[in-house]
Amino acid sequence: MASFFKNRDIISITDFTKEEILYLCKVGKSMYEKEKKGERHSLSGNLKNRTLASMFYEPSTRTRFSFHTAIRELGGGCDGFSGTEGTSVMKKETIRDTIMMMGANHFDAIVMRHPLDGSIQWAADVANIPVINGGDGKNEHPTQALLDILTLYMMNNENLDGISIGFGGDLSHGRTIRSLSLALSHFRDVTIRWAAEDFLGMPGDLTDLLEERGVRVIRDPHVRTVLEHVDFFYMTRPQIERMEGVTQKQIMEMMDRYRINSEKVEGLKVKLMHPLPVNSEVAEIDYPVYFSSAQAFFLQAEFGIFLRKALLYEMLSTETYLPFQSTLPGELAAGNNRLYRAGREKKKEGMFIDTISSGTVIDHLKPGTLKKVEASLDLENRGYSCIAASIQGKKNPFLKTNLARLTERDLKRIALVSPEPTINHIENEKVAQKYVYLLCSNANCVSRVITEDVPPKFYADNSTVRCRYCRRPLRIESRKVTEEDRQRFIQSLPPGIDQVKYD
Repeated sequence: MASFFKNRDIISITDFTKEEILYLCKVGKSMYEKEKKGERHSLSGNLKNRTLASMFYEPSTRTRFSFHTAIRELGGGCDGFSGTEGTSVMKKETIRDTIMMMGANHFDAIVMRHPLDGSIQWAADVANIPVINGGDGKNEHPTQALLDILTLYMMNNENLDGISIGFGGDLSHGRTIRSLSLALSHFRDVTIRWAAEDFLGMPGDLTDLLEERGVRVIRDPHVRTVLEHVDFFYMTRPQIERMEGVTQKQIMEMMDRYRINSEKVEGLKVKLMHPLPVNSEVAEIDYPVYFSSAQAFFLQAEFGIFLRKALLYEMLSTETYLPFQSTLPGELAAGNNRLYRAGREKKKEGMFIDTISSGTVIDHLKPGTLKKVEASLDLENRGYSCIAASIQGKKNPFLKTNLARLTERDLKRIALVSPEPTINHIENEKVAQKYVYLLCSNANCVSRVITEDVPPKFYADNSTVRCRYCRRPLRIESRKVTEEDRQRFIQSLPPGIDQVKYD
């Protein structure tokens, strides 16, 4: 057994190397061969007394049951929840506290699905047992990508170089396309062709990242054109539940000319994949296609068992276990999202800030947000002064209070209404500290949820600033931030996802 995966978190497909992906494919293939030889339970003693916590905040059939099947066939057990009804989540329990309870109940690993992007990275930081991402919002689904890769590996003569694959359906709101395409970027001479409505198309940040990694990404106007030029076609259902303000009727109209039917696959050798489920009302794949030689998605689903079996075997097949750590890691207490500004501005007579002896000034708020910020902080009802004002001739209003230090929740409330506010802490009529408070710009990121208390953190990916949790890029737009301030901030960041380590 290789040591690649021993007690390891499985959060993002970008954390895997080409060597690790190929190794898992080989182990997955061996699981497949055991099944076909009638040796399904030949490894049933390997995970004896191991237990997997299954935490599914969102619905799942394939992912949840394939993990249950995998741990059972390896001799282990599984328990947990599907949906939050009947759990303390209904009593407003945070992700952090629920994760700690799973550790306290002596589980050996956790597989988790959650609607918020980056939630699984946060869970992994909190837990001292391995956490597996079963899908976080529309961010990533690494084990789906790995089973898709295993499917391609097995159907392409155990070779992942030179893959030509088409994408269709909803490429914008789903996580499977993101994870699979990033997994493919590890290999040579990969071409991705896609056809979809603009609203459902490949995200620009993903396309840019893939092209940086040497993947050819080509948009075609017609699905048939894509099907004629690829060996595999990966269809996805429209993620209507993630499309605020869009009706199913509108989506069905968008999907109409991109639907896969018998005529589109007729005469072609293309193999049709789908992460499932197919939406039975939208019917992105017509029923007759299920009976064609192109259909490969049920085989793909079975490969999910072999891949997850391989993964759990590699992660947990040891004599050791991780005892519960009841103390939270100190690294979780604070973020690194304060971009400090150099005090180069000259004081001007009559400026409002000059009249403050001690307290906080929230400056450079976006026009039209002053009343919303004031209401969200509710400082006067909390027993503090709160004066909102603007300076004649200045577009950006500001707010001052005698509260010496705003809480992290206060700062998030401000940034959610008015991104990138400047925070001035005043002591003895002088600015003791001045910084821009940065918050991930991904509206679905777990770090933006006030009550989860996730400390915003960022890391440097070359010159790009990325959120630690959802890994989306952050553009720093404050006009008061100089290039020197920006570069100093980027240089202060860790160069990648620094995993929290335990003894």
